[in-house]
This record gives sequence, structure tokens and C-alpha cells, in this order.
Amino acid sequence: SLFVLAASSPAFAGELAAPGRPNILFLLADDMGYGDVGYLQTGSAHGRLLTPNLDKLAKEGMRFTDAYAGAPVCAPSRCTLMTGRHSGHATVRSNGPILNATDVTVANVLSDAGYSTALIGKWGLGDVNTTGDPGQMGFDYFFGQTDQANCHNYYPSFMYRNKENVTIPENIGATNASCGPDREKCKWSGDMWTKEAIEYLGSFAEGSEEPFFLYLSYTAPHAGNVGTNDEHGAPVPRISKGPYAKEFSWGIEKEYASAVTEIDTQIGIVLAALESFNLEKDTLVLFASDNGASNEGGHSYAFFNSSGPLRGYKRSLHEGGHRTAFIARWPGIIDPGTLSSHQVTFYDFLATAAELGGGKIPEGNDGTSFAPTLRGETQELRPFVYHEYCAPNENKLGWGQAVRIGNLTAVCVGPQPGSEPGAGVPACQTPLVYDLAVDLHQDYDIAEQHPQFVQQAMKIMTEEHVPGEYCGKALLGGNVELDIRNFEDAEDYAAYFRG
Repeated sequence: SLFVLAASSPAFAGELAAPGRPNILFLLADDMGYGDVGYLQTGSAHGRLLTPNLDKLAKEGMRFTDAYAGAPVCAPSRCTLMTGRHSGHATVRSNGPILNATDVTVANVLSDAGYSTALIGKWGLGDVNTTGDPGQMGFDYFFGQTDQANCHNYYPSFMYRNKENVTIPENIGATNASCGPDREKCKWSGDMWTKEAIEYLGSFAEGSEEPFFLYLSYTAPHAGNVGTNDEHGAPVPRISKGPYAKEFSWGIEKEYASAVTEIDTQIGIVLAALESFNLEKDTLVLFASDNGASNEGGHSYAFFNSSGPLRGYKRSLHEGGHRTAFIARWPGIIDPGTLSSHQVTFYDFLATAAELGGGKIPEGNDGTSFAPTLRGETQELRPFVYHEYCAPNENKLGWGQAVRIGNLTAVCVGPQPGSEPGAGVPACQTPLVYDLAVDLHQDYDIAEQHPQFVQQAMKIMTEEHVPGEYCGKALLGGNVELDIRNFEDAEDYAAYFRG
């Protein structure tokens, strides 16, 4: 086997075998909208996307309505998930930068607590042999892609196994033509990661003194391509054999639908393996998407109503940009079929895992454990939910912040701090304010009616933002090399400079 479990000293073994420390399996989809997962779907003129395995997972566990990814784009969202720090404090606040040597991840915390830790799939927070190397960030085992742009290639010619560059012969020079009908002559990354995950889980089938943490991070339904890093459709295999094969009028949207259902299928395969290895009852399974609905690669988020009842989509500081489907299953602990409106965030995951796994929470943690909610206990309403992003699609010129307190939420966009006279934190003089209890789609700005809330939200925006990089790699001298991956399209990128 590729997986060698570290031996424990006899004294530590008894400690590891203590009851109640679950295995943790975190399943992450890429750019899947809030309204793409069955329990949150509102449907569309083109029918409903099929997610039977996620629907089953939701029925067997707890489904959340008010869960938040870490940011409205990939890398900063994953940074908050890993480090427990929100986007006003995190090292990575946009696509491009990497974790640094002082970052402590949930994998570090669980590894130190005696867990076996593995990352399979997309990383996006640092290449091998950098400060963001998964091996430096607490993962005992890694198989996947480190570079975000390379993750757009659904049929990559290589992946990393730990630090080793592994060639995938079938994918060398991959094109739609060379991959053949349904791209079955080539190897889709999602299939490889599922196979790898099953092998990893199988190494625990005979019992182990160590619990495990497996972070399984797929790249679909993010826009991608065959053999290149371009974004064009979501080219999963087996489309002609799938449920949307005859939807010829959908054009490229057929690929998006197929990618959503294909990810659901892969998750079903992994969960079936978990059950077959008798690991199901001892494993907390979590599912989420890294940000709001994709609107890229020729796909329109409106086609399948991928944001559901929410306003906005990926890169938006309105709810559609960062609210996510979130499902948790832990047999015997979580009551099946539970619906929770408790506000949870990606930056709560580290604190939750630390509580459940007996780990130490590092200094500077912004999150709150949601373990009591999983156990069916009532938790106090959190003080606030905080997000910021450097190129929100509400404003093509700058950056912005969003704060939720109870059911009131404030969205504030404006010029980048320091970019012009008077530009600072918060980014606006008066935020847009909405009451999510009665205006989930955020259509009615009620800032004038809530001066006290405006004051409170602006204070949080001021206090929770520590200066960091904006939309790329912060270079010496304070200059910023902008990374085009943070922008919706070339026009958006150009508009930033015009601003």
C-alpha cells in the first residue's frame, strides 16, 4: 500500500483509542452554487440538477441553510478553511499568494493530536517545496494538484504524490480528439482522486490506533478544459452515458450539469467505500463548496438557478458569493434529517476539529466550534460573520467587506485602501443593509432605518481588517502584482487599472 500508518508508543496508544474522537472526512466541491445541491434547489426552467448521493447524505445527517464559505473565490476560502482565520486576518486573501511558514492549519492541529492526515485533490495554497507545501502544512500524505491554474486542466499530464512529480501517460498532449468519445481514453482527475481516497480509507479497514483526517477536494464543477489551463465548460467524462445526454439544446450547460452530478457520483462511491470498510459510524463527514456559483467558462449561473434564492454569485459579497450548501453526518451523534439555521463558517472548522480531535487551537483563531450544534445542543448566535475580497463583482474598481449580525447584513464596496485620497477601511461611507429574515435576495437597502446597526457593522469592518495583499502577490516596496485569476474576465481586470 502507498499508505504507511505511523506507529504509536504503547502509552500513547491508549490515549488514541479513547472513545469519541471521530475520523473526519471533508468533501469539497469547487464553484458549486448554493442552489445546486438538492436540499437547497429552487429548480429552474431547465429542471433540477441530480444530486442523489448528497440528498441521501442530507437525510442521514444535518443540513445547514446559513453556512458560509471563507470567501467568494477559491484560494482565500480554502485558506480560511485550513487556518481558522477569516479573510480580514488570513495570509491568503485572493488567488495567487500562498500560505507562509507561520500559518498553522487544521492538518497541523490534528496531526499533533495523533491523527493520520491526508489531502487528496486540489490544494491551491502553495506548490511543493514552498512555505505552502501540503507536507509543511500538516498533511502526512498528499496526492493531487497544488497550482490553482493547473487545476483547470481536468486531464493533467502530472500530479504530485507528496513531493514526487508523477506522470500520467494517458494525459500527455491531451485534447478532446485524443481523449476520444466521452474522453474515456484519458484520465479525469476526479476519477483518480476517488480511487486514491478509497485506497487511503482502505488502509484503516482493519482497525487503527490513529483516527484519520481526509480532506478530499475535487475541482468540478469549476470551469476547466482538456489538456490546458483554459476555462471552457466543465469537461467531465461519460456525458453521453449520463442523465443529461439528450439535452442537446443546453450547449455547454450540459457539461456543467454533468459535472455537478458527476461530483455527486464520486462522493457516493467514496461514502460507499467508507461503509464497506466499517468506518461509517466512527466518521464525521462534512460536505461544502468553496464559494458561490460559477459564472465562467461559457456557463451562466442563471441557467440552473445555481444561486437559488440568493443574490450574486462567485466573487460577490452579497450572499450568493459566499453562502454554501453544508452537510454533516456522524451516525449516532447527529440526528438524521436535521435542518439547522445555525450560522457556521469555514473558519469554524479548525476549532470544531480541534474540539472533537483533542487538538490545540492556535493563537489568532477567529472561529467557534460548531460541535455542540452537531450534537444537537443549542448554540448562542455568533457575534458576526465577516468576509472581505479584493475584486468584488459589485464594484469593478476596488475591494469590499460584508458583515452579518443576526439577520441583518451589511455590504460595503469601494476603492482599494490607499489607492486614492480618502480610500480606506471600511471601503464605503454607508453600507448597503438588508434584513435576510424578510429579504433573502437582498433587494431592499434599509441602511437609513438601522443607524445603530450601520455603526456596529462599520466598527467590525474597521477592527477585523488587518492590512494584507490585494488581488495578487504583495511585492517588496508595497507594489502589488495583480493576478488575473481574481477577476471575472479581461474587462473586469482592465477596469481595475482604469480605476
